[in-house]
Amino acid sequence: MNEEAAIMAVLADVPDPEIPAVSVLDLGIVRGIEGGKVIVTPTYSGCPATAVISLSIEEALRRRGVTRARVKSQLSPAWTTDWISP
Repeated sequence: MNEEAAIMAVLADVPDPEIPAVSVLDLGIVRGIEGGKVIVTPTYSGCPATAVISLSIEEALRRRGVTRARVKSQLSPAWTTDWISP
C-alpha cells in the first residue's frame, strides 16, 4: 500500500467530533493528499471543530506510524453537503 492509500485508510476511521458516527472522509471534508499534507476543507470558515479535527487526524496518523503527514485547512472551494458520502 502506498503512503497516500495508507493515509486515506487511517482517515476512514477518524470520526467527525460533532457527528462521531461519520468519519472525516464520509463527511467529505478531506479534499486529498498533497506533498504529505492532508487537505481539509472545514464545513464553514469559522467552524470551531477545525482544530480538533486537525489534531485528531494527526494523532491517528502518528499512531499508525505516518509521522510526516500534516493537516492543511483550505477554505476554497467551500464545503458543500454534496460532498457527504451516501
